[in-house]
Amino acid sequence: MKHNFGEVIGERQLVTKAGKSERATIVRLGKPRKRKDGDWECPFHITGLGVNHGYGVDGIQALTTALEGIRVLLERNGLALSWLGGEIGNTGFNRLVPTSFGAKFTSRLDRIIDQEIASFVARLERAYQRKSRKANRKHQ
Repeated sequence: MKHNFGEVIGERQLVTKAGKSERATIVRLGKPRKRKDGDWECPFHITGLGVNHGYGVDGIQALTTALEGIRVLLERNGLALSWLGGEIGNTGFNRLVPTSFGAKFTSRLDRIIDQEIASFVARLERAYQRKSRKANRKHQ
């Protein structure tokens, strides 16, 4: 069954380097729309991988499943892609915390992520402070 892609609400260019040349992969995200059966779909297109859809009971769920679908397909594709000239492998399409396993599970994952972020930031702050103290000693 062929779908009309519809209005594009977002686009991202990812780059893979092959030697000295670069190749672009374009990701396009379509506007979520209600289907005849009452559910929602959100189309997305990835260069070379065609059009796919995220689905949900409402437009937001269709949008989030489309974003997750983009992440999964890019990972499976295996290309060393980067976004905005950043670190290879960082496409900006990160794993979303699933909500379908219930609020308790989601809250647990949120806490784990928050703890990891706080721990990482604390390590960065300590490293910065060590560097600053070392630089200050040099200038005294």
